[in-house]
Amino acid sequence: MNTFKIEKRTGTYGELLETYGFANLLSKIFYSCNISDAEIIISDKGVYYEVSTNITITDEMIERLSYFPPFRYVKQKIDSDISQLPDYFDYPVQREWKKERQALLNQAYKECQGKERERRIDEIERIFDNEKRIDFTLDVYAQIITPNNFPSFDKLYQNLSLNKELFTQFISEIIHTYGESNYVNKEFDKKTKGISFSKNVTATQLYNPSQGQGVNKLKADGLNRKNFDSSWISESLKVSGALSDMICQLVKVGNSYDLKVFVPEYRQVNYQNKSRLIPKFKKYLKGNTPIEIDILNILLLTQMVIQHSEFMGRKKVKDIVTGLHSVYQKDLGQNKAVVNIGFIRVPDFIEIGSKEENQIWIDILEEQKRIIGSIKELGYTIQGLLLYRNFISGSDIDSFFKFSYWYAIYLSTRISNKKYARPFSIETLNQIYKCMDTNELKLSGIISNVGFKAVAHAIRESTITLQTIASLKKQDKANSLQLEKLGLYSIRYGVAQNLQRKSKSSEELAEYIGGFIALYNAETAGKSETKGKSFRANVREDELLAFYTLLEQSKSSKLIGALLASYGFALKAKDSNKQEDLGNSGFGDENEEEQF
Repeated sequence: MNTFKIEKRTGTYGELLETYGFANLLSKIFYSCNISDAEIIISDKGVYYEVSTNITITDEMIERLSYFPPFRYVKQKIDSDISQLPDYFDYPVQREWKKERQALLNQAYKECQGKERERRIDEIERIFDNEKRIDFTLDVYAQIITPNNFPSFDKLYQNLSLNKELFTQFISEIIHTYGESNYVNKEFDKKTKGISFSKNVTATQLYNPSQGQGVNKLKADGLNRKNFDSSWISESLKVSGALSDMICQLVKVGNSYDLKVFVPEYRQVNYQNKSRLIPKFKKYLKGNTPIEIDILNILLLTQMVIQHSEFMGRKKVKDIVTGLHSVYQKDLGQNKAVVNIGFIRVPDFIEIGSKEENQIWIDILEEQKRIIGSIKELGYTIQGLLLYRNFISGSDIDSFFKFSYWYAIYLSTRISNKKYARPFSIETLNQIYKCMDTNELKLSGIISNVGFKAVAHAIRESTITLQTIASLKKQDKANSLQLEKLGLYSIRYGVAQNLQRKSKSSEELAEYIGGFIALYNAETAGKSETKGKSFRANVREDELLAFYTLLEQSKSSKLIGALLASYGFALKAKDSNKQEDLGNSGFGDENEEEQF
């Protein structure tokens, strides 16, 4: 056999973990048999997942196998003696290394700035990449050792560990279960009678989010305190798949921490490439609030797929990875309850292409991570974060327009208060709108219109550009010309709110823009006459006429207003980067201690 099927039964990541666990098992079999040229492919076939390989698995191959554990056991306490095991995960040591790393990072962020901070962080990362290497499975083992999860984990490990003489028959049973339809082996049941073997185990909620206590009845005619039982094969593979491909992140809610679980889903992926992705993915995880980590994780996943796409040719990211399964578990003290099961899709407008094209998207996604990571998830920011999540996960341009209004107001307020906020770059907006252009929206025609560009520039020069200059900490000779510019012109506040309000009709928007440009031109000309110099040019009559013509021809004044809000509060990439002078970006809350 070389093709295996795992049926989708629950619509959650449960069967996906089972699939990844089965691929892990095949990899172990090939390694044990010294087969180095094996290729394992995981595919989503709609109603089932498929694992295929170029090497045929034969009964003779299985019979030659020596025992290997399906996954590593875990040492729970410092004084636990499990040294007789061939391999195990030392949780106490790993946890201490994680705490030590976090404490050193906190100290670096507190004591250092700029280049010195970067140097200190690099030194810390080198230590924990080499001398004290933190295993990428720590987050999952931290959940496995809890009282609700460990008993099932222990039973599944001991099934094979205590019955090594039957190991090849266990492996054969697993292989045939997924390789043959309606497979039943009555002889296997006979051989496992009278031995220490758990044929059925509890379907643990960590791997089976739809099967927790009280939510497991097929018909909603009452609550049932009893958990489902599941096959030892299925649950063993889910544990293996969780350790290789599950991401567990604690999210801060008040003074406590809930849990968010993520599992990536691919359309088709090579096993070796997938196996390299998750350890690197976990290394760059940031954030500790629910909506923020949804956004940051899908941006990071998209970025990493592009970075490792040399072999993939030209195709959209969504044709490689579809997104992240997401489960939110509320902390109830002794237990956790699943309160949300969802799926966050990768943007469907991002396409992998040449090396240069890929680098553009990598830079854009890095910029977006910094912007979102700097927004603290509080009451007044939740609306903006939800709009951005709807945009990035649903590729919903309307949500991005609404976010543009919200972010322009947020950005202006933050910078006025001399707090960090990073503007979008004009180059990023150009790329996003170019990729989301349609015959109905005609975005490229709008943003390239000379009138639109002139009006957006005037808004920018009256708002974010002046605010950025005013917020710079380093007000030295290098900034003298910029400071002189600040002294010439007045910052215009409330522009984003007015654009949103006035864009309800073409007439109102035209009237507002006409008044705005009249004041802008008058101030520009007046300062030029009194000071004998000007740092900005007027909006010419032909440019304003071009804008009015565009507005008249456009089917939506709301679209024009939203685009003005996004471009009017964006800067060129080199100017946007100046906001880093305001200090720590706050990206990812690196200075907050992680909990386990």
